[in-house]
Amino acid sequence: MPVSVNLDHITESISLDECYELLIESKFDPADEESFLAVAPLLKKLNNNKTFLAETLIDELAGTSKLAGQHNQYTPQVLLLKAPNSATNFFIRANIWLAKDDPMLQLAGEKSFFYHVPHDHNFNFLTAGYLGSGYESDYYEYDFYNVEGYPGEPVDLRFIERKKLQPEQIMLYRAHKDVHKQLPADELSVSLNIMPSDMFAHLKPQYVFNAQCTKIERPTATSNSSTEPAMHFIARCGGEAGQQFLENMARNSIIEEDRVKAVKAMTAMHDSPEGKLATLQEYGFSSGSNLVRSMAYEHARSLALL
Repeated sequence: MPVSVNLDHITESISLDECYELLIESKFDPADEESFLAVAPLLKKLNNNKTFLAETLIDELAGTSKLAGQHNQYTPQVLLLKAPNSATNFFIRANIWLAKDDPMLQLAGEKSFFYHVPHDHNFNFLTAGYLGSGYESDYYEYDFYNVEGYPGEPVDLRFIERKKLQPEQIMLYRAHKDVHKQLPADELSVSLNIMPSDMFAHLKPQYVFNAQCTKIERPTATSNSSTEPAMHFIARCGGEAGQQFLENMARNSIIEEDRVKAVKAMTAMHDSPEGKLATLQEYGFSSGSNLVRSMAYEHARSLALL
């Protein structure tokens, strides 16, 4: 499960800007667990500052914050505090965990806040319990390198324990190892995260697992999701050059999901079931990738071709 770091001896607090600058100066490597753990004291010091987040949000909503001109990105759960940019390899965010009886949670649904969705990550990240009693998680571990990655694939997820992110606690989530299923908090809670900004993250798979934590439900955003409609456009309007591009993508892309998207785009160009099946056979069923083969067969079944 994630590595818990005892930093209770640190009582100093720093501002968001100070934390950001010190993280830049540290030149830490988010891909290296030990290097990431070395900056955990900086997150602890920021976490000790119990006024900065409210002050930041007040300034933001009033239009006086530096964030106001940075097109700060909000979701129902995530507040982006320091955005990624070309000069840094990380960003800082706050996560809001609504209480189980919160009307907003009941209206939006628990999965909108990623509750009861078992998943892993393709990156390391640090988290801290900033406000409230914290949310609980069921923690699992698995052998990432023993997984093909196709939807429905059985996976041996080993249950470790159910544990709450306690106030002031610092934890390092480990890429491709820790799986967590988050559960609704008893009260409104907030966590702070230092996240890697990795331009190659889309090359590394990560997964959502089924509710029983026995198999892969789907991969999550390992490649740019906008490429799929783009490939369908290329298939329809790209002519011979487009066909050659898709054939090359289907056979040679280092991102297996993009191979599947190319196969699907070429398949969609055929009106007849025979043409669709022939394309899937040539580029999907015969692929050297187990993932591409499995997803091609799944697509064929969804089209009632098998």
